[in-house]
Amino acid sequence: MRPSSRPLSHNTCKVQPVTATNGSIDVDSFRSLAWEPAIPVHLRDFHRLPAMNSWITGRDPEKGPVSFGDKLESFSDTVVSYELITSSHAEESSALSSNRLQEFQAWLKTQPAQGDSRLLCRFIDHLLESAENDQSRFLQFDAPLSLIIQASRFNGSRDSPSRCIKQLYIAQSDIRSLPLPLGDDLPVPEIVARAGKGDIYSSSIWLGLQPTYTPLHRDPNPNLFCQLVGSKAVRFLRPRAGLSVFQDVRRSLGVAGNSRFRGPEMMDGPERDGLHRAIWVDPNASREICEAVLSPGDALFIPQGWWHTVRSVGHEAELNASANWWFR
Repeated sequence: MRPSSRPLSHNTCKVQPVTATNGSIDVDSFRSLAWEPAIPVHLRDFHRLPAMNSWITGRDPEKGPVSFGDKLESFSDTVVSYELITSSHAEESSALSSNRLQEFQAWLKTQPAQGDSRLLCRFIDHLLESAENDQSRFLQFDAPLSLIIQASRFNGSRDSPSRCIKQLYIAQSDIRSLPLPLGDDLPVPEIVARAGKGDIYSSSIWLGLQPTYTPLHRDPNPNLFCQLVGSKAVRFLRPRAGLSVFQDVRRSLGVAGNSRFRGPEMMDGPERDGLHRAIWVDPNASREICEAVLSPGDALFIPQGWWHTVRSVGHEAELNASANWWFR
């Protein structure tokens, strides 16, 4: 079942749906509809990227859990870039998150692949130490694919989402750095290669255990975002409107700065929380906000400079995967 495109907030701000198409779209039609006017477009049932089937098994949640397939597991030693939010809310005890990591570590020691388990246990020791010594809830680190594969398997053994690993996210890990058999499962879409100059600035995989979240930001290049597994909701503001929200939040915090240069405050702390409230919780009724809810096989065109924020839609601790290309 496709998730509803109904707005996620229920206040006086009317969230408008993004312009949408159904099925494949040729390059000329995409240029006239989205590229030339530089507006977001939700491309429903747009792609069938091979990774949807080769990386994942059990794609129908009603028939059983979604899990990683043998192909991805065969490259489990590939090192990728991770993010981890160590607690869902500022009020949540960091000890609760540490307990989940410790339970995961104890579970790993019972698994048959002892060499791999010992390596991952050392990574978890590092994460526990970082969570204890760092005031931020947001951690960034490099680790093998096996970390999220085993975390997903661990979650399948738990009796409650509260005992699962969540918010572990492979984020901004370049597709071009993947082993070739995995990279071949994410071929460059035709509209990325042909709509503009054919210049691909960068690309990323986004593979995580829900909830996953990307705060409000803008990109210096157009973006084609493809949903592979699970669902994500994306909210947009036009360039000037997004900048106004950003500046209002910064002023309320008494902080100056350039919106083009963002640090860890984007992912944790008062700025992140203020931007989240302004878009998802209590948006100003005078602002025009657009939204698209993506299902597997959908894509989203995000024009240069449009402010946007992304969050997963679905049950906690389940898999969510996307891929994107920034191009011009």
